Amino acid sequence: MDNMWEKIKKGLKEGAAISVEKIEEYTKIGKLKIDEMAAKRKIEHNFMDIGERFFDLCSDGKEANAAEDLVIKKAVETINSLNSEIVDINGKIKDIQEAAKKDKGEESSNNSENDDSGV
Repeated sequence: MDNMWEKIKKGLKEGAAISVEKIEEYTKIGKLKIDEMAAKRKIEHNFMDIGERFFDLCSDGKEANAAEDLVIKKAVETINSLNSEIVDINGKIKDIQEAAKKDKGEESSNNSENDDSGV
C-alpha cells in the first residue's frame, strides 16, 4: 500500500514538473508571437504609408518618380527589416519547440530506464 502511495506521489511530482516546463515553453512562445504580431502590424502600416505616398505622387503627376521617393524607399527598407525580424522570431520559436521535444524525448527514455514496476 505504501508503495502505491509513493508511486502516486512520484507521478504527481513529475506531472507538476512537466506542467511548469510547458508553462515556461508556452510563455516564451507567446511573447515571441506577440513580437511577431507587432512586426506584422508595423509592416501593414508601412504598406499603407507607401500607398498613401504613391497616391499623393500620382495626384501631383509625379508617379514616375515614386521609386526614387525617399518616403517610399524608407518604408521599403523598414518592411525588409521587419520581415527579417519575423524570420528570426520564427526561428526562435522553432528552437524552443525543438528543445522541448528533445527534453521530452530524454525524459521519456529516463522514465523507461527508471521504471521499476516489473512490467
